[in-house]
Amino acid sequence: MEETRHLPEYCEHCEGTNIREELVRSAFWHDDRLVVIEDVPALVCGDCHEQFYEDETVMRIDRMRGEGFPPEQARAELRVPVFAFAGRPQR
Repeated sequence: MEETRHLPEYCEHCEGTNIREELVRSAFWHDDRLVVIEDVPALVCGDCHEQFYEDETVMRIDRMRGEGFPPEQARAELRVPVFAFAGRPQR
């Protein structure tokens, strides 16, 4: 028998009621590398765009992190520009 899933009635962040299931892209720092995981199942608030992950998804991401995100297993690479923060207030 297939398990029935229940979406939350409201967003814990903004209390909006427009919650939907989506596949999202999430970025994580692993040591000194920025790692992107695509097609992550998430609950997304249509009002504030906050993303929530179910426990099973978090555990799977943790397993990927524990394996060290081996570069040879990556589907693709992204080139990311890095900028210096200009215009900081002087003391």
